[in-house]
Amino acid sequence: MEYLKVSEVAQLKGCTERYIRKQISDNHLLAVELPVAANNRKEYGIPVDALPDNLKTKYYARKRRELGLQPIEKTVKTAPKKCFNTVKKSLEEYTEDERRQIKLWTDIIRDWLRLRDGAKKKTDIDPLYIAKCRLEHPDLTISEDILYRKYSAYRDNDLDSLIGKRGGWNKGSTQIPQHILDGFMYFYLDDHRPPLSRAYQLTIEWVREFYPADVALIPSERTFRRQAEKLPEAVIKLTRYGEKALSDSYIPTVERWYEDLNANDVWIADNHTFDFHTVGDAGQVHRLHLTAFIDAKSGVMTGWNLTEQPDSHSTLLALRHGILRFGVPKSIYVDNGSEFLTHDIGGRGHRTRKSWNKDDQPPTILELMDIEMHNALVRNAKAKPIERTFGTFKNHVSKMITTYCGGTILERPETWKWKIKHGIIPEDQQIRDIFGTLVDGDYNVSDYGGKERRYKGMSRIDVWNESIQDTTFRKAAEADLSLMLARTTRYQKVNKNGVTVKFAGNDLRYYCTEPGRETWRYIGRQVYVRYDPSALMEARIYDKDTDAYIDTWQLDMDMQLPYITDDKDEIAAAEKRIRIASKSVHDYAKGLTASVSGAQAIDSLEMSIIRAGRGKEDFHIKQPKKFKPIVSDKAILENPDLANIENVEFAIDLEKLNRNAEKRRQNKGW
Repeated sequence: MEYLKVSEVAQLKGCTERYIRKQISDNHLLAVELPVAANNRKEYGIPVDALPDNLKTKYYARKRRELGLQPIEKTVKTAPKKCFNTVKKSLEEYTEDERRQIKLWTDIIRDWLRLRDGAKKKTDIDPLYIAKCRLEHPDLTISEDILYRKYSAYRDNDLDSLIGKRGGWNKGSTQIPQHILDGFMYFYLDDHRPPLSRAYQLTIEWVREFYPADVALIPSERTFRRQAEKLPEAVIKLTRYGEKALSDSYIPTVERWYEDLNANDVWIADNHTFDFHTVGDAGQVHRLHLTAFIDAKSGVMTGWNLTEQPDSHSTLLALRHGILRFGVPKSIYVDNGSEFLTHDIGGRGHRTRKSWNKDDQPPTILELMDIEMHNALVRNAKAKPIERTFGTFKNHVSKMITTYCGGTILERPETWKWKIKHGIIPEDQQIRDIFGTLVDGDYNVSDYGGKERRYKGMSRIDVWNESIQDTTFRKAAEADLSLMLARTTRYQKVNKNGVTVKFAGNDLRYYCTEPGRETWRYIGRQVYVRYDPSALMEARIYDKDTDAYIDTWQLDMDMQLPYITDDKDEIAAAEKRIRIASKSVHDYAKGLTASVSGAQAIDSLEMSIIRAGRGKEDFHIKQPKKFKPIVSDKAILENPDLANIENVEFAIDLEKLNRNAEKRRQNKGW
């Protein structure tokens, strides 16, 4: 057995000798004490077979280099079998030298297979066994490729191939076995988009693992490259880049027909995040959001609102802005975002659940304004042409802003970071001030981008102005618009604290203390509340059953105090409100009995006695003429006939009964 010194093992592993000695003392590495020791120190010998596999490989490679042999070649790998026509000959037909070669390769293949069968991972054995063969047979050319090819010949009993006498049946052929090609396509057509060379390497390893006998059948990388070049581009886009890339480049798009539309027939709504930074009132650097409505016919941006966070309030403000400028649209087209599908704006659209009963909701803002709402199909963002508008706006406006940052890191200018660091940032209000000018003075007067030929050469606003003449223009006064665009709560019951509006995460309570309109008069009544987010000091109350307007109540600030407060004024105001409410109920109750004089205000018991005395005059007890007397057992014993007396008719002498009763009272001293 061959042994290595501690210093040699440390050199192989690339560590210190002390570490190797520690491994030996901890029994992590097998070693024996050598009979000769220097300087009274123990000297160890480590068997080569006890080394880890990776160190064995390095050791055999070093030995081969010392012997002047070629380094181990990393070779191609294997897969399922393709049958070819081979000439089968008996062993007697070969020369003695050829039979010796056949025996040598047979022994090598069997020894190799035996070692692989005992290994956890078979492919780890291959480089070790090849290194061993090169040491044992230095005159033999062997590599993983040759070993697998010899194994294939051994398995098929192809002795000519086993000794290298095959006539080159596949010389110059570039045909790839189907299972190997499928394995290559599995790695190459992956959404991680590996380079073709990497997919080729993985294919070799895959074949080695599952089809070791077919490694010899794997052609060159160029062969696989030619196969990849034959793939349709659409297939490559789908598998390596995804559905969106496929859809954008290779799937036909729906062409919308706009000729049957007129201006204001459909407004398309969406939100867009600006590709530049601004600074807010509190000094925060952020990106503003745009909520916009686009007229589907002309492409004109009718209304918009700039906000820090897109929500339903921003949607209403943008719609209000558009209606004041261009009139009331017949319908709007929105996606399925929560900022559009709100219960009081247009309903829940595709978000409707079975538990959400539309009959139990107040009328929506769009219903009150006779505007239809249409929703894009879920996961169908391309149904909204407004996305192209935002792309145009990005190129025409956003790129002109100092802090333009682009939609991706690749679009970001190099000076952006420097400008942000040194505070060269426009303010929110500056953008709001110039935004209208940029929209109406640039975007809305730009060339119409539609496909209708009759509008060729016209601007967007010119198309709107001409098309609106062919339809009925609906206009709303600003005062009426404020009412119609008011937000609506769900149905609720009036309670002792009035009604509640949820706004920005807070519960706002509305109450009325005006004489004759007090909130307590409506407690228990089903109502809904309409309010203007820009004027929250008052809210309008409507009856659920009739939709009739009830009253306008004021925001109740007195009855909402911190849990712990020492502010005497706040406490006094709340107590005053309680006294006012209580007094108004007392006054109302007193008013109901105001016409009753002091003499008439008699006690209920006395009134009941008077009523009972009047009723007693009609109280009379009449005895029936027929009855059955009830007698004692003693009387029946004395007179048995009494037991059978029933329905006897008597003539009762009431005067005699009264005389007898009087005598009994006198005898008893009453």
